[in-house]
Amino acid sequence: MNGLICRNELRREAVRQRTDLNGLDYLEVGADQRTLTVYFLGKAPVSLEPSNILIEGGRRIRDIRVEKVTVTRTKMAELDDFMEVVTDKAGDFSTYTLRVVDGRDEEGNWKRHPKFDARYDHVEFSFKADCPSDLDCKQEVVCPPEKLDEPEINYLAKDYASFRQLILDRLALVMPDWKERHVPDLGITLVELLAYAGDHLSYYQDAVATEAYLDTARRRISIRRHVRLVDYPMHEGCNARTWVCVETSSDLLLDPRDIYFITTVDGIGRVVKEEDLYCQTAEGYEVFEPMTTKIITLHAGQHEIQFYTWGDTECCLPRGSTSATLRGKWIRPPQSAQPHPCDPAQDVIEDPEAEQIASATGQPLHLQAGDVLMFEEIIGPKTGNQADADPMRRHAVRLTDIRHGYDPLHPDTTLTDITWAEEDALPFPLCFSAMGPPPDCTINENISIARSNLILVDHGITVHEDLNQVRDKETIEECDCLGGVTEKVVIPERYEPLLKKAPLTFGQPLEADTPAIRMLVQDVRRALPHVTLTGITPNNVTSEWSVQRDLLGSENRDLRFVVEVDNDGHARLRFGDDELGQRPDAGTTFHAAYRVGSGPSGNVGAETISHLVYRSTPPRGEITNINIRNPLVASGGTTPEPLAEVKLFAPHAFRKRLERAITPDDYAAIVLREFPNKVQRAAAQLRWNGSWYEMLVAVDPLEREEADAALLQEIEGRLYRYRRIGHDLVVKSAHRVPLDIALLICVLPGYLRGHVKAELLDLFSNRMLPDGRLGFFHPDNLTFGEGIYLSKLVAVAQAVAGVESVAVNKLERLSEGPNDEIKNGILPLGPLEIARLDNDPSFPENGRLTVILGGGR
Repeated sequence: MNGLICRNELRREAVRQRTDLNGLDYLEVGADQRTLTVYFLGKAPVSLEPSNILIEGGRRIRDIRVEKVTVTRTKMAELDDFMEVVTDKAGDFSTYTLRVVDGRDEEGNWKRHPKFDARYDHVEFSFKADCPSDLDCKQEVVCPPEKLDEPEINYLAKDYASFRQLILDRLALVMPDWKERHVPDLGITLVELLAYAGDHLSYYQDAVATEAYLDTARRRISIRRHVRLVDYPMHEGCNARTWVCVETSSDLLLDPRDIYFITTVDGIGRVVKEEDLYCQTAEGYEVFEPMTTKIITLHAGQHEIQFYTWGDTECCLPRGSTSATLRGKWIRPPQSAQPHPCDPAQDVIEDPEAEQIASATGQPLHLQAGDVLMFEEIIGPKTGNQADADPMRRHAVRLTDIRHGYDPLHPDTTLTDITWAEEDALPFPLCFSAMGPPPDCTINENISIARSNLILVDHGITVHEDLNQVRDKETIEECDCLGGVTEKVVIPERYEPLLKKAPLTFGQPLEADTPAIRMLVQDVRRALPHVTLTGITPNNVTSEWSVQRDLLGSENRDLRFVVEVDNDGHARLRFGDDELGQRPDAGTTFHAAYRVGSGPSGNVGAETISHLVYRSTPPRGEITNINIRNPLVASGGTTPEPLAEVKLFAPHAFRKRLERAITPDDYAAIVLREFPNKVQRAAAQLRWNGSWYEMLVAVDPLEREEADAALLQEIEGRLYRYRRIGHDLVVKSAHRVPLDIALLICVLPGYLRGHVKAELLDLFSNRMLPDGRLGFFHPDNLTFGEGIYLSKLVAVAQAVAGVESVAVNKLERLSEGPNDEIKNGILPLGPLEIARLDNDPSFPENGRLTVILGGGR
C-alpha cells in the first residue's frame, strides 16, 4: 500500500482531463447502509458490471458481495457521472475499500482495470459514516513531525543561584579545561548574566499566573482588565477645573494652543514667556490650560459690568433668578449681524424706541449666547468696604439669550437684557445696592457686578513626544498551486509604547451647551486621558488616532487606542488587533501630544492663578495693563482609585447598577438615574392597550408643571436601550389633578386680616418665596401618588402668625365633588397623578383655593 501523503494533489486534475482514463472521486453511503453512490473523476468510461466491483476489508463482517451496479451518465458537462452499487449486506464499523477490477489473472489475483488510473481505482469508506458522532468527520492527514531530542530540565531550578549552579555544572561537562571561578573572570560574568536573565524569566512566568486572577493580581493594568469584564470602570483620577478672569485695558487675541496660566510665582510679571520660567522650580507652580481650541477674544472694559436697577435703590436679584439687565450697549457678534434669510425684517428698525437704542452710546458689551458671566459681590452690603465682600457670593451663568434694553425715562442710557439657563439659576440673593450704617445712611451701590472675559481652564500642561517606530515581526509569503508567490504580508510586532512623563492628565470631555454650573463638575469614571496620536506610515500617509475607554465597540478599521496606567504611574498605549480596532502597520512612526498633571494638586484656592504664559507668540494687544485671577477655587482633582477598593467593590458593582428594565419600578429608577438634573420624580405602569402591552412612564420635571416634548423624546430614546422585549414604550408628562380647597380661618384680635390672608396665599402658592422656600403646591414640593392630608393643610395654616384656628370646609378634586375626603382626612391620588393648585383666576381650571377669614381687624 502506497502511504504517500501530499498537500496538493495535482494528479487528480490530470486524470480528470484525460478522456481514455478515469478514476473514483468519492462515495456516499445510503441510509440503508447497503446502497453506495460512487462518483467518477469526470465521465464514466465504460459500463461496469457487479463482477467489476470488489469490496475488501472488514473485521467482523467480511466477504461482502455486490448484487447490482447502475451507471448514471449526466448530460451537463460540469457534472460528473456516478454509479450506484447495491451490496448484499451492510458492513461493520471498520474501514472498507471499494475497488474497480477486471477479473482475475492466471495466478488468481485480481487484475487492475485498464480504464482506471492506478492511484484512483479504489476508494476507502465506512458503512457507518452516517452514524451519530461528537467528532469532526474531517480527518486531518499531516506528515508526522520530526522527533527532537529534549534536554533534561530541572524545573525546581527557578532562582538566580540555581540557574548559576546549573550553568556551571553544564560547563564543567562540556568544557572540563575551564576551571576559573573568580568573579572578575569574563566567563563567570557571562554565567551570571545568563542566570539573571533566567531568574527574571522565571519571575515573569510566576507573575503571569499571579495576574490571571483578580484576587492575586498586583499590577494596575491587570486589575483594570479584570474588572472591565464585569463593566466596572476603574478610574485613574481626574484633573481640576476653574474659571480664569482677565482684566485688560485693550482688546486681546489669545491662541489657546500657545498659552497657559500658572499659579502665583514671585519675581515675574503678569505675562511671561515660557523660556523665562526655566529658572523657576517646576514644583513651585501649577499649570492650567484653556479648554477650547478656538481663538480667545478678550475685550477691554468687560472685566467689570454694572447691573441696572432702573433708578431704584436697595435692590437685589432673588434666589432662583434667571434674567437681569446690564448697563452697556450690546454689540451683536459678526455671525448674527446679517438678517436671517427667512426673516428679512429681523434687524430692521421700525419704532422710535429701536431708533433710540441704535443711536445711544455707552460701554460696548461683546456678548453672545453661550458666553459665561461671573456674578460677584465686590463690596460689603452694609459697610461698602471691599474687605467685607462675601467670597461665597460668586456664581457663573451661561447666557442663553441677549437683547437690547431701553429705559424711556433715560433714553441716553444703553442697556442689555440677559437671560441664562435655568440650571444656572442664582443659588443665593444677589445684592446690588443697600443702605449703609447710620449716621451717614448712604446708599452703597454696585455691590455686585458681572464679569466677562472668562476662560474655562483645567489642570495640566501639554507635552510632545516622538514614539518608537512599529517594528516588523515577520514576513509571510504565500504560494499558489503553481509554486509562485501570490501575496507578501508583513506582520508588525506587538506595539505598546510607554509615555515618558507622568502623571497623565485625565478629564471628562466637555459636552456642548453645558450649563456653567456643570462645567466644573466631572464624573471621574467618565474621564478620558488627554492624549492624541498622529501616525505617519512609510508611504508618508498621515492618520489621526483617537483615545477610547476600551476597544470593545471598535471595528477592524477604526483608528483607536487605549491608555493603561501601571503601578508606577506611567501610561502605556495599547492598539487593536485588526478585529477590535486597527493594528498599526509596520514602519509607522507616531507623534504623541499629551498632557501631564492630574489629581488633588490642581485643587488650588481662589485668587491663586495670576500669570499668563505664552510659548512662542505674544498675545495680540497691549499686555502692560493686565490682571489675571480665578474668582472660584479649582475643584475636581481626584487621585486614582486604590487597587484595594477596586478588588472590594468591582465583583459586586454590577448588581447595584440597573441595566435592564423589567418591572415598572425599574423604568422609574432608570429615569431618575439618567436625568437627575431634569426630572424630580418618575413613575411607570404596565397596561394593556387592546393589542399588546405597553409601559407608560410618567415624569415630573424639575421647576416646571409639565415636561416639554424635547425632554420626553430624550427620555424615551434613553429608555429604549433598557426596555423589555415585547413591551412598547410611552413617555408622558405626569397627570396633574386640579384641586378645590376652601379654608375657614379665625384671626386673632389685633391682627390685620389682609396681612394674614396674604401670608396664607404665599404659603399655599405654587411659587418660590423670596426667602427660597417653596410654596405648598410648588411643582417640586409634590410628587406621584402623594395625597393631600387635611392635617398638613391645617398645620401649615396654623403656623402663620395671627391665626387662631383653621377649619377645612372643602377638600376635593375640581369639578368632581366631594368623596368623603374631609371625613377620611386625606385626598388620595393615583400612582401616576400629582396634585395641582395654581389659584390663578385667569386659569381656574388649574385649581382653586378659597380662604375665608373672620375675626381680627
